[in-house]
Order: sequence, then C-alpha cells, then structure tokens
Amino acid sequence: MFASGILPAQTPAPAAPASQQPAAIVRSLHVTGNREFSTDKVTRATGVSVGDALTDSPDRVAERVAGRYRDGGYTFAHVTASFDAASGDLGLVIDEGVIDRVEFEGVGERIARTFRDEFALRTGDVFNSTRARQALDALLRQTRGAIRPGRVGGIGGGATFADSRDLRQRRRTFDLVERDGQRVLVVGLREPAGRVKVVPDMGDREDWFTPVDGFVPSLGFGAAVFDHENFNHTYIAGHVSVKAASGKFGYAFGGERPVFADQKLFLGAEFHDLTASDDQWQISSSEASLAAVGPRRNFRDYYRREGLQLTSALRVHRQAELLLAWRGERQTSLATQSDFSFWNSDESFRPNLVAREGRLNAVIVGASIDGRGFDGESLEATYRRHQFDTLFGERLNDPEKHEDGAPIWRIDWTSELSSPGGLGSDFDFKRHIVNGRARVLVGQHQNVGVRAIGGWSEGTLPPQRLFAIGGIGSVHGYDFKSATGDTLALMNLEYEIGWRGGPSLVAFLDAGHVTSRLPPGVLPQGADLPWMKGIGWGIGLGGMRIDFGYKLDTLPSSPQVLVRFGRTF
Repeated sequence: MFASGILPAQTPAPAAPASQQPAAIVRSLHVTGNREFSTDKVTRATGVSVGDALTDSPDRVAERVAGRYRDGGYTFAHVTASFDAASGDLGLVIDEGVIDRVEFEGVGERIARTFRDEFALRTGDVFNSTRARQALDALLRQTRGAIRPGRVGGIGGGATFADSRDLRQRRRTFDLVERDGQRVLVVGLREPAGRVKVVPDMGDREDWFTPVDGFVPSLGFGAAVFDHENFNHTYIAGHVSVKAASGKFGYAFGGERPVFADQKLFLGAEFHDLTASDDQWQISSSEASLAAVGPRRNFRDYYRREGLQLTSALRVHRQAELLLAWRGERQTSLATQSDFSFWNSDESFRPNLVAREGRLNAVIVGASIDGRGFDGESLEATYRRHQFDTLFGERLNDPEKHEDGAPIWRIDWTSELSSPGGLGSDFDFKRHIVNGRARVLVGQHQNVGVRAIGGWSEGTLPPQRLFAIGGIGSVHGYDFKSATGDTLALMNLEYEIGWRGGPSLVAFLDAGHVTSRLPPGVLPQGADLPWMKGIGWGIGLGGMRIDFGYKLDTLPSSPQVLVRFGRTF
C-alpha cells in the first residue's frame, strides 16, 4: 500500500550578502583637476593601488583625498570619486578651490578697492589658508590696527565650496562662495573704533625694584583711536608708579599721531616724572631689578627727570626714520633709600652716582635704520621708541623668533644738544652716540652677534651723561663701570651654538676704551686707561645663561661669573 501526501517544496539557498560578494578589482585610476598636488601624491592619498581590490566606497576614497588637501591648507578643495565595476576604473575629479574674484566685506568701497589691488591672492590662484593669512597680515599691517580680520557667514551670499562639516563651523575670515557664476573669495574685515589696554607695566618705564626707590609697582595704560578712512590713529599712553622706599609717585602721560600718508610724520608730546638711568643699554630692566632685590647688586645709576618732551619722527622709508625732539625737564640726584634684598643683607648697595642737578633744556636729533623695518612694530613700541628713554637705541629681537631666519640688524644715531644760551639750559654739552648691532643665523643651531658703539662729546658732560664701561653688558672680566670718560669706543662679538629654547654654548670677545678731555686731576675714574679686552664663554638654557669672563691681558686668572636673563644686545 502506498501512502499518499504532499511533499514540502525545497527552499532555495539564500543569496550571499553583498558584504560577502567578492570586491571589484581596481584596474585603472585616473585623476583630473589637480594642480597643487601631483598625481602621485593624490594617488597615495587614496590608499588604493591598481590591481588591488576596492574595499571602500568611492565616497570614502574621496574623503581621504579631501582630508589630505585640508591638511595642506586647501580649505575649499572638493573631491568627487566614481568607480566603474565593469571596467575597474576609479576616477577622481578634484576641485582645488580656484579663485575667480576677491571681495572684501566690512569696510568701505574705497578701502575694499585698494585692498583688492594690493592683495597677494589673485584671480586664478588656488586658495590656501596659510598663504591667505600671510597675505592678509601683510595687507593689514599698514593700517596699524585700524582694520582687523573679521568674519564672514558660512553660507551667506551664495553657495559655499566646503564639505558638510564646514557648514557647522563658526563664522570665519575667508569663504569661497558662488556669485553670478563665479567663485568669489570673500574676506571678512572689521573696523574697531579703537582699543584700550590697562596692564601692570613693571619695568617698561621704570625698574620695578631699585636701591633708590625700593619696590616700584606700576600700571600702564594704552589707548588707540583709529581713523579708518586714512589708515591712521591717535595713540595715548600713561604710566603711574608708587615708589615704596622713597614714598614718591612716578608718572608719564602722553600721546602721538602720525600725519601724511606716504611718508608718515609722527608728532607727540609727553609730560613725566620718572626715575631714569643712562645704563639701559648695558642691562635690561628685569635683570637690573632682579640683581638688586636678589643678591644686592646694583648695575644701574639712577636720577630723577621731571618735565615735558615734544617728539617728532619722519619715516622716510619703511626701514628708516629721522627723529627730532625737544626736552625740557629738571634732573635731580637720588640717594639709596632701600635696604632690602633677599641675600647679602649684611652688605651695602654700591653708592648711587651723584647726578648734577639743574634744568635740562635740550634738542635731540637722530636717525634709526632697522633691517626688518618699522611697519611691524606695535603702536606702543613705536611710541616708546620715540620717547628716547635710552639714547643708545633699543635691543635687538631674537632672530629665532622670525620664521624666515633672515639677519636682524639695527643702527641708531642720537645727538643731545644742550646750551645755556640758545636753550636756556643749566647744562652746556653736546653728546653724540652711534650704535650698530646685528645678529645672523649661520646654521640651524648657530648664530653670530656683533655690536659696535661710538660716543663722543663737546662741553662738560654731567655725571649722568658720562660714558662708562666694564663688567656686565660691556667688557667681560672687569668690574662694573671700571672706566668712565666723555668719549667711548666699544666692540662686542658673540658666537652661540645650541638649540632654540634649549641648551647652548656661547663664546664672546669684547674690547672697549674711554677717554676724557678733562685736564689731569679732574679725570673721572678709569679715564685714559689702555683698551680693556675681555674674553670668555657661557652656558645657556632657554632665556638664561651663565657667563664666565676673563681679562684678556691677565690670563690665566679667576673668571668673573655673571648670570644673565637675555643676550647682551
């Protein structure tokens, strides 16, 4: 007997998931639209090789290439990838972000037109964020802060050439949008009415600790009011200090404004009551204060200057200025008032130089030439330089702070002219100073510095205007101010090898000479001595170094050890 029934139908085996399908082989790869990146560089960025299986989607491949462009600063680069499985061809179409036109927003039409003519990025260039920022910085430097980078909308004014993540970013300075069928680079700017800064400025105008004043806490004020139409400004500066040991107050209030457009003429005025020193060229304010409050060593002589100063400076070239000032002030001597120091409290401070007191009316003329130019200075730095706080000129910046590694050099000339007749001064002298210094990188880890100072005079210099050398900041191996006179010749040579911000070794050679026109018997200390010659070496670590100096004429001898918190010049 046969049983009857229905047999179940056989279910076909399910198809393999797509993820288990064999990956297609990339048989060819072609790239179009690339200009900034070579085809080989783009190919490497895909992570795909011809003959290998394509394991990622074309969109993932495109994203990898676009990411490489963004890493290189090509913010608006866009990549499209396609893959033909039948032929195995992987194609990449690259839009690197070519600029058809540049527009500036946030400023008037006249300024925008000027900026379009001077902006380094032009029609046909590919946008790169680093180059764009450098070009904008160079463009705005001439405005001295009157116009600053602003922000443009992420999607305002047209379609933005960026990926979806960029649309969620904050507003930015640059944007590439489509307007009237063109890709327009929009640069956002802003015109602040001005800016104000109030900060402790200990050491900027007065040393923050001195034997004659003790601790000197101080506050500095700086305000700039901008004239956007003419790229101009008015700068107002103030300084107030309290002198703990002497119980006096110090102050300085003034302002400055450039006139003319092509060759700017800076006009300024300031009234002041300050503790001053003619020794700023030898040692920085921080070093002088630390030496006094720490080991009880005073490396500056101080006097008081109270009065008014009118200044002018004509910028004949971006690297050169001619300077003229009138100074009317009373200068008085100061005595040691403080007995405080952290160490060596059983010793006494070196007596402060007794200044000749009287009314100083003087004309100061001079010139400054800077290898890097003055247009990169801050408003505050320009104002301070025009005040002639030091008649020897300002210190050099470190060449390592500049990316191009170009040499830095500076030449300053100043002549101070004072007479009882024409100027009604209590002083009768003429003093002239020429100071040239340079520092050059001669390798990745080496630099050479050189300085030459010449000073001469006519008439009778007051003690606070005499030239003095020896020891820190002038000739290593000698006592501080071991030679004094009314003429000066000084040369310094330094060689440094080491790592930026790390350990270094320094070698130096110094030679200096002072003479006097005064008759025998009234010569200052050390005048008309033979040339002073010093030699030595130092160990540096970051901004600090220890110098071991020797008198060249008495070798071998015990070294003079100095701790420095910066270079000599």
